[in-house]
Amino acid sequence: MIGMNIRMRRKKLKLSQQDLAYGDWTRSYISQIESGRIQPSIETLAKIASKLDTTISNLIGDEILIQKAKAAVFYPDICKQILAQLPETTTTIFLYKLTNSLLTNKSLDCQLPPNAELYFLTARVLIFQKNYPHALQVLLDGMKYLDEFWRIIFLAKLHFVYQQLGKTEELNNITQQIAAVLNTKYSVDELRRKLTYELHFESNPVRSQNLISFIQAIDYYHEFEQAFQIINDNV
Repeated sequence: MIGMNIRMRRKKLKLSQQDLAYGDWTRSYISQIESGRIQPSIETLAKIASKLDTTISNLIGDEILIQKAKAAVFYPDICKQILAQLPETTTTIFLYKLTNSLLTNKSLDCQLPPNAELYFLTARVLIFQKNYPHALQVLLDGMKYLDEFWRIIFLAKLHFVYQQLGKTEELNNITQQIAAVLNTKYSVDELRRKLTYELHFESNPVRSQNLISFIQAIDYYHEFEQAFQIINDNV
């Protein structure tokens, strides 16, 4: 979406890719950004925004709608209304098909974009449909796109799927992997600190958003848990 917004703004100003690249990058680099093959850093986005006489927020504005659509996948009518506000891209087309699979209860039969979040979201949908074998394959395929933080989340979901499939040996192996990642590295506070440290120095907007989401998940989980506990204690 960022690349598409840059392209649309560039064309509106009647600039070529070479014009935009002049003095800072190659035309090929701009082409790769516009096609979505490269995610520009915040510093690069700021410079591009300046050359295009706009702001970073305007260039990444559609990303907010994309995040809304992802959050609403399990509510197909809402998700489709959000997607209708966006231009067709690989991601929006995929999200439409994913949410539609919930309406039809049919298996998703299309190529997943190379994105850890979309792999995880797809696995959640398949688990909801109790299609555990397909969910397992999606999680295993998605492992190649993971950094250490996504790896923790994928391993936890793999643990659940192996439980449902009754695969004892694989379950024990995943348990050991989770222990290796967490017990020898982090307490919850240490994990939060490392996430925050990496966020401070992260220049990729997409990974920055993922890191923010992980931090918020840690911070808000206990608050929600406490709120529900208060209700249960008083019923």
